[in-house]
Amino acid sequence: MRITSVRKLAPVVFMLSMILVPAMTFASDVGAPGALRNGALDLTYVGHLEKKDDDGRLLVWEGSVGGDFAGTIRWWFADQASTKFVGGQVFYYRARWEIRVGEELVLAGESAGKTVTLDGLDGMWDGHGVVTEAYGKFAKFEGYKVYETGPVIQGSNPPASFTGTGMFQVY
Repeated sequence: MRITSVRKLAPVVFMLSMILVPAMTFASDVGAPGALRNGALDLTYVGHLEKKDDDGRLLVWEGSVGGDFAGTIRWWFADQASTKFVGGQVFYYRARWEIRVGEELVLAGESAGKTVTLDGLDGMWDGHGVVTEAYGKFAKFEGYKVYETGPVIQGSNPPASFTGTGMFQVY
């Protein structure tokens, strides 16, 4: 009796599996942005220079970005705050970032994140954001998400000696 039930269900299960295969294949393509772009960062703290943009944001970090972008990158901080805890501090930011190749703006966007530092030690920074402007070969990335991360190295005379390395990713 049991073998008869399985024989009757086998064609139904087979047909359902064949119907679902195309749907599963196409589902992997829906909503996927396609290409992922990465850039290695080499940054210098410049907030102590008190340079501001037309919207009053403070230029805090600038440096080079390599990989898929190969240009310069800058973070203009709109807001900063911090919270102390026993043994360290967390610095929060909201910023506009820009990537330029030569003098040409190719990508820009908004991001927010934090840097966590333990007393007397280097910190670790990470943030998330979105591409709000994209030009030339990067035009298709407008609206894509951004992840940024890396260590913040204190140097011998903080904050003027802060440097950083890391990764900038558009996905």
